[in-house]
Amino acid sequence: MDEVIEAFISGFCRSSNETRTVACEYERQPDGSLKLTEFDCNHEACPNSAACLIYKEALEREQEASG
Repeated sequence: MDEVIEAFISGFCRSSNETRTVACEYERQPDGSLKLTEFDCNHEACPNSAACLIYKEALEREQEASG
């Protein structure tokens, strides 16, 4: 079974106009990198997704583990 790593990222959500904590799950890939597999927010439908700092941080964590 693949290793699953859970992380919680807090930040300001423009859509809800409040601080939110989003649960993220990453799967450890065979090469040791991480892949973001779950993001506990409807990022795809959010009108502010392009400026979402929470999602940006989630992707940066994925890249840091890969680099």
